[in-house]
Amino acid sequence: MKRTITSLLFTIMFCYSQMLSAQGINFETISLKEAMGKAANPASPKLILVDCYTTWCMPCLQMAKEEFPKKEAGDYFNPKFVSVKFDMEKGEGLQLAKKYGVTAYPTFLLLDAQGNELNRVVGKSTALEFIDKVKTALDPKNSLNAIKAAYEANKSMTTGLPYALALYQNSKDPSPVLQEIFDRAQDFERFSPDFLNIALGTTKFGSPFFRKMMMYKSNLDLAMGTEIINRIVFDKVRKDMYCIAMENGAKYSVFYTPQEVEDVAYTIGLLKLKPDLTERHIIQAALYVSRKDLDGLIAYYDRNIWNIPSDDVFRGILDGVLARQTANASPAQKQSIKAFFEKSGDFFSKEGKRHLIMAESIK
Repeated sequence: MKRTITSLLFTIMFCYSQMLSAQGINFETISLKEAMGKAANPASPKLILVDCYTTWCMPCLQMAKEEFPKKEAGDYFNPKFVSVKFDMEKGEGLQLAKKYGVTAYPTFLLLDAQGNELNRVVGKSTALEFIDKVKTALDPKNSLNAIKAAYEANKSMTTGLPYALALYQNSKDPSPVLQEIFDRAQDFERFSPDFLNIALGTTKFGSPFFRKMMMYKSNLDLAMGTEIINRIVFDKVRKDMYCIAMENGAKYSVFYTPQEVEDVAYTIGLLKLKPDLTERHIIQAALYVSRKDLDGLIAYYDRNIWNIPSDDVFRGILDGVLARQTANASPAQKQSIKAFFEKSGDFFSKEGKRHLIMAESIK
C-alpha cells in the first residue's frame, strides 16, 4: 500500500512538473525549413521565433531557464509563433548566423513563414519585457525599412538614434549615421547622454568615427564624467584583449594585428586609468603576447604584477596569461617565469607571517 501511494505521488508530481513546463514557450527541435513549413499551414498560420544563442552567453541561459518557462510567455508566443532555437556556433546555427548577420547574443529573430526577417529583438529581458519588445518590433512602423525612411525624410537626432540602434541590432555599422548626426547636431544634442550612450556603445574601437569622438574627449568627460567615459572606452576592448592575451581569439572571432593592439594600448594609456585598476594590465599583457615578446612580458610582470594581492580576481587571470606562455618558453624563460612566481609567493608568505606575529603580540 505504501509503495502504491508513493508511486501515485510520484506520478502526480511528474504530471504537475510537465504541466508547468508546458506553460512556457514551446521551443520545437526542428530545422528552420521545417518551422517554415509549420508556420505556413493555412489552417493555423504563424510567425517564427528564432532564439539565437551560444553556450557561453549567460543572458541567453538565464532567459531560457528563468523567463521562457513562465506562463505569460507561453500564453503569448505559443498561439502566434513556431518557436525554435539554435546554437549559433554549431550545426544549422552556423549558417543561420551568417545568413541573418547575427553577432550579438541573445538575438531573437522574428520571421514570416517564408523565412524573411520582419525584425529582431536583442538583449536580455524578463518575460513581460520580452513580450512588449516583440509587440513593438512587429509594429510595421518599427521595421528597419520604416525607421530608415523616417530618418531619410528628416535627418535629426530624434529619427537618427532609433535608426542607428536598429542598424547595430541588425549587425550593420551605425557609424555613418551617427557621424552624420554628430556633424549636424548642436552641442547640447551630440554631447547628451542619450547620444553618447548609443554612439560610444555601438561604435567600433579605433574606427574613424571613434577617433573623431576621442578628439572631443574633454566634452565627453564634461557630459558624463571622466571615470564613466574612461570605463565605457576601456570596456569596449577589455574582453577582446583578454582573448588576445590568452591566445584564444579565434574561438570568439576576435582578431587583432599587433599594430592594432598597440593602437589600443596607446589609446587606453591616454585615458590615465586609476593605478589601482588591476584589470588595466591586461592591455599590456595582450600587447606583449601579440608581439610574441615573452621576455618583455616577463619583465612587465616582474615590474608591475608580482605584488598584486593574490585575492584580487584579476591577479589570478593575469597569472594565467603568464603561466600559459610556459608552453612556448625557452629553458631560460621558464626559469624566469618560475622565479617570478617564487618571488611573488615569498613576498606574500612573509606578509602573512608578519601579520600572524602582530596578531600574536596582542594580549
